[in-house]
Amino acid sequence: MTNLMDGLVDARLPWTSATIASWYTEADLRRQLRSGLADEGERLGNLAFGRKFRDGVGIGGPEDPLDWAGRRLDLPDGGWAVTGIRFRGRHARRPFVDVVATTSPPTPDGLAVVADAVVSEYGGFRPLCLRVDAPDGPRMVAQLAGDPRFGPGCAVDMHVVAGLVDRLRSRPRTAAYPDVSLRPGDPPLLARRVAEIYRELTAGRPQLAAWANPEDLASLTECAEKGLLFEVLADNRPAGVVAALPSESHGLTGFSVYEVCLDSAHRGRHLAPATLQRLVDELPATAGDVLWGTIHPDNAPSLRNALSVGRTVVGGYVWATPAGLPGMVAAPPD
Repeated sequence: MTNLMDGLVDARLPWTSATIASWYTEADLRRQLRSGLADEGERLGNLAFGRKFRDGVGIGGPEDPLDWAGRRLDLPDGGWAVTGIRFRGRHARRPFVDVVATTSPPTPDGLAVVADAVVSEYGGFRPLCLRVDAPDGPRMVAQLAGDPRFGPGCAVDMHVVAGLVDRLRSRPRTAAYPDVSLRPGDPPLLARRVAEIYRELTAGRPQLAAWANPEDLASLTECAEKGLLFEVLADNRPAGVVAALPSESHGLTGFSVYEVCLDSAHRGRHLAPATLQRLVDELPATAGDVLWGTIHPDNAPSLRNALSVGRTVVGGYVWATPAGLPGMVAAPPD
């Protein structure tokens, strides 16, 4: 396992953004990458995981559980790629191949080598595209545009947006900061509140459901156990929910934003940046810790709020669609 994890870390380093690399020593960055890749290492060739995943999805397809487990694909240039079948939003009609780590570089040429192997090895799943964790999502999409080896379905899936906690705390507070406060929340109560807010959000805009999904009771309970589940108060009145969880992923260490939502009565008052600043104040952070999260490109308000408090785009997931595949953007409706 040691050699496997060292290889995964070595492969991920060129795919890690320069901004993230600048925040840590190489030793710390390697440790954090290793921690973030641990689950994927356990899934590689894992018969039990493959069987459970296959039976849980329940769509038929390949019978061999190893087809559903993590796979190491040999590439014609002598390199390799560790991959796995996944389903966007857990929808059976949205299969894609996750490229966990590869010796190929983060370039169109490198992706083309991986894509050739993936298309032939995962044909039984009829994947819509590949997904890669890129150091610069928009730049990668621009590089793939017009490349005949890739189709029009290449796009940024999610931006990774992060900021060092100590730097976020040193920034000026927003005008609405005095109006917002946080208090520890009850998971069942706030899970119901979150579900209500999302139902109201998506009622008039059903397309949001493709990327805006509420955290459930289990995940909010986990946040509460870490002391990081809060009810948002505006002028001492309930206004929403914010939650976070300790996390190491993408080479980052610190805290991931799990939920931040405000009800309709309190949206439009510029309270979201103040809510994030209040959350930053509550984090039990140490040197090098960040507050990070993933934000869909179409979620302009959330991206704007994140950037306004000092977080920056430090990478992101990209849909890389080999020519001939439909791509995630053109996936059938759920």
